[in-house]
Amino acid sequence: MRDSTISASIDTTAHRDPETIRTALQAWLKARWPGVHLSGLSTPEGSGASSELFLVDITDGPEGVTPGEQSLVLRLSPAYPVYPHVDLESQARCMTLAPPLVPRVLAVETDTEVLGSAFLLMQLASGAKAPDLPSYVEKGWMRELTAGQQRQQWWHAVDAIAGVHAASVDASQVPGLQLPVPGDHALDRMLAYWEAFLALVEQGGPQPALARAVSWLRGNRPDMPDDAALVWGDASLRNMLFDGLAPSALLDFEFAHVGLRDFDIAFFAVMDWLMAEGFAGGAPRLPGFAGVHETIDYYERATGRSVSHREYLLRMSLTYSSLATTR
Repeated sequence: MRDSTISASIDTTAHRDPETIRTALQAWLKARWPGVHLSGLSTPEGSGASSELFLVDITDGPEGVTPGEQSLVLRLSPAYPVYPHVDLESQARCMTLAPPLVPRVLAVETDTEVLGSAFLLMQLASGAKAPDLPSYVEKGWMRELTAGQQRQQWWHAVDAIAGVHAASVDASQVPGLQLPVPGDHALDRMLAYWEAFLALVEQGGPQPALARAVSWLRGNRPDMPDDAALVWGDASLRNMLFDGLAPSALLDFEFAHVGLRDFDIAFFAVMDWLMAEGFAGGAPRLPGFAGVHETIDYYERATGRSVSHREYLLRMSLTYSSLATTR
């Protein structure tokens, strides 16, 4: 049984009145797409800690979408934000640039008067999910795979991350999609973002361990290339849906931006370790999943790019995870 802190973080729509959301959303849909009918509204189990999700069923969808009954996802900007900056319009633009595996965004609404928060409306992706609680290393379909199948799944996931990084980003789009903090280099903007994140976390009280971690990153800043690329920002198995062993959808683009792409692959490797060490209380990782450096080696071969300063990137990934989960 999950504890009250985890429950409060995951059940983020508990304070919302579904009937109020239903009535307001129906009016908004009719105003935007006359003829669209809201036929169902529900909350997925464990909607996530960094956003608030509802599943929405409609009939006679908007222009360009297959008519008839279909399911969408309503993602509201959270009342208690995890990130120091929340920009749904930037998130939607990043999702549009990303590969076809990323769900299509149908609408962005920034008027908080409509539903009480800004929100995205996007198509519902299908596939099998890696569960958070209990962690997929303890229970579920991924644990039942053979080690060979797990290894194939792992490489398919890395290929999907490389696909995000290969997205075409026009130079004119870059300034509006970078992290909204000072800095002339992608790494400097990332460091400034961690400092803003730390300030947000410390609104609840001092966090000396996190402060030391962020200070270490600033004090040991390496010389890295500043080649702008689309960054997922939360690359992990738990944010993928699968059809067989290959990803069918990539989810959770709240921290997506144009910046330091190597962060993604380091975070992917670290997050799987955390799913075992942290979420599963020290349980062993699944036997077919590759180690950190083996994973980065594969990514280098797949992309033809060298990932330098690995230890620094791994420390940065752990710092990010700590900032997010502490918040």
